[in-house]
Amino acid sequence: MATRDELKDQASGCTDAASCAALAKQALAEPADLDYAKELLEKGESYCSFPDHYVSVAEGYVAAGDKDKAAALYEEAAGSCFDAKEKAQVGYSIALHLGDKDKGRALLEEAIGETSNTNELLSFAAYVQEALQDNALANKLFGKVTGNCKTIADYRKLAAGIKAEGNENAARMVFKKAEPSSNDTQDVVEYATGLKDMFGDDAAVESALNEAEGGCMFPAQFVALAGGFMKLLGNKDKAEELLENGKNFAMSGEENLDLATGYASLLGDQPTASELYNNALSEFSTKDDLLKLASQAAANMDDKSIAGKAYDKLASKLNTVADLSMLAKAVNGNLGDKDKTAAIYAAAEAKADTASALVSLAGEVNATLQDADKANALYSKAVGTCKVYTDSVSVLDALAKSTPDAALASDALHKALDLAETNAQVLDVAQRAQKLGNNSVAIQALDKAEANVSSLDEMRKLAIAAKQLAADDAERNSRIADKLAKREASQARYVEFQNQEKTLTKPNQFIDLAGKVAEELDDASYATQLLTTAEEKMQATGSFSFAAYQPLILAVGNLVKDKAWLARLLDLAASNAGTFAQVRSLGETVCKQLADSDFGKTWTQKFYGDQLAKLESGNASAFELKKLANAVKEHLGDDAQAQQILDKAEAKAENHFHFAYLAELAQKWGDSAKAGSLYDKAAAACQNSSQFKQLADLMQKAGAANDAVSSALNATKQQASGKGHYW
Repeated sequence: MATRDELKDQASGCTDAASCAALAKQALAEPADLDYAKELLEKGESYCSFPDHYVSVAEGYVAAGDKDKAAALYEEAAGSCFDAKEKAQVGYSIALHLGDKDKGRALLEEAIGETSNTNELLSFAAYVQEALQDNALANKLFGKVTGNCKTIADYRKLAAGIKAEGNENAARMVFKKAEPSSNDTQDVVEYATGLKDMFGDDAAVESALNEAEGGCMFPAQFVALAGGFMKLLGNKDKAEELLENGKNFAMSGEENLDLATGYASLLGDQPTASELYNNALSEFSTKDDLLKLASQAAANMDDKSIAGKAYDKLASKLNTVADLSMLAKAVNGNLGDKDKTAAIYAAAEAKADTASALVSLAGEVNATLQDADKANALYSKAVGTCKVYTDSVSVLDALAKSTPDAALASDALHKALDLAETNAQVLDVAQRAQKLGNNSVAIQALDKAEANVSSLDEMRKLAIAAKQLAADDAERNSRIADKLAKREASQARYVEFQNQEKTLTKPNQFIDLAGKVAEELDDASYATQLLTTAEEKMQATGSFSFAAYQPLILAVGNLVKDKAWLARLLDLAASNAGTFAQVRSLGETVCKQLADSDFGKTWTQKFYGDQLAKLESGNASAFELKKLANAVKEHLGDDAQAQQILDKAEAKAENHFHFAYLAELAQKWGDSAKAGSLYDKAAAACQNSSQFKQLADLMQKAGAANDAVSSALNATKQQASGKGHYW
């Protein structure tokens, strides 16, 4: 026992419920000082505010023999529960320590109904088994864990996650639920692969494969099973036996193809495979069958003649540009026969009679044969077949991705200009001409657009285009500016705007009109009225959407420059930013898109500061802090604040994923020393080879140094210790 005198120094340092309860339990050790234990428990009770506080003190009272007091504290604990995890922990303690299994069960069942988190459900199952000894409920809970699994891949993903958490026994039980019927050979092999990859259980793998053999009736099943024995167990003798048995069942072309591929890819027996491929070829006549045969024969056989025969047989059956292009690509990729490929493309060209078909064919020829001259000839032919403006756009889009000769580019631009019917299309040609380096066509397009202007909006767009594309042509820009001023002065814009306003029904329409008013009339008052109406219509929906409010925020900030109104809207948006994506979108909008950049940065600085405080008070994860650090760095350029938040994230990091993603961010910022330190911590957090492999993959994707990645990969060779249990 520990006496009062021995414990008093420790007692003076007890400033929370758990430490007081723990010290009380020491005082209860025989010979017990019950009075002093209760003094300590009363002190602990004064610190209680959360469920776990009440539970620790209640368990102390149970140990002290005062179950009535313990029951009262458990009531407090149950009443202060906020989430499923807390309810489960309280219910577990009530059932196990207080002995009230009915109340404990009620809380546990309530917790089970409120969560779908796999790890929580597994923990709750352990509580049920230990505190309630209720196998039926535990099994029901286990069923909830696997309830969303439909396929072997689903079960494998779930089991792998559970195993990664250190609970291999539970992982095995989960994956056992995926065990297929022995007649489903492909599924059996997939299941056996999971057993091998996750658990390295060769005995279980062999048992599963052996059971499936009796259900094999078709060559594809024998091939799949043979592959399982070869790839998972290295049992070539068994694979040979299975394939030989499969030959007795081969009746169709598809079945001969399955066996041929099995003999070639699994055993390397090319003579037998060749015989079977030829048997299949004599049976096949459809496009899909012949393509499949050719592809497999080309991949598995040193002799490409069988694949060539299949492609020749297929060529006689194809008559569309798309099919012939597909065949040409297959022949080139699988046989490397450039002459045969070119001949197939020539056949496709003979059938191509539209611009889009020729453009597509030109791209295929260029990508497959790297024949720029032939591709340009096809593009030139496409120009001649253009009937409408969109045809020309398809040609110009393709040319923009390459480096066409000047004559071809000029022909395509002139054709597009001839076919352009609207000023928007004409100015599009002008922009494309400039990008292709043809200023002559750009000027011709500006001339055509100027001659065809039919509205104030078109005149404005022309003025903008002229300043961009012909900045040195002072006479042109002056002339267009004069025309624009005359148009503006000659139209009763207020009347038109007011008439238009009467037809509007949606908030964005009022915002758009406010933009025009501010731009054309420079009337902030009228624009404010329109924006006020827009906000009223948004409020009438009864809900908040940042996507809807964003145009209003920018309009208030940039058009009417009402800072009080803007601040109110931003506060509203901030209060409704419930996810980090919403937080980031709001911060980026304010910081990057408001005309008053100083105001935008100041507001965003405070907003992100508030977000940091909220995250810290809510016990945020390393990932959440990492995302905020990145936003501060990206939007505000505040290196010091971003680094401070990254350091906070590091302090919160709990596993290799956390440290690796933080390291990736430090690496992105150019802080290689910090990144290296974080990668070291990620490696130290790895508990098994799977986690080291995950870390190596993350480092590789992040562009970490090769020696660091290699170090992580080498670590995968050492198995981590610590197997878990289910319940």
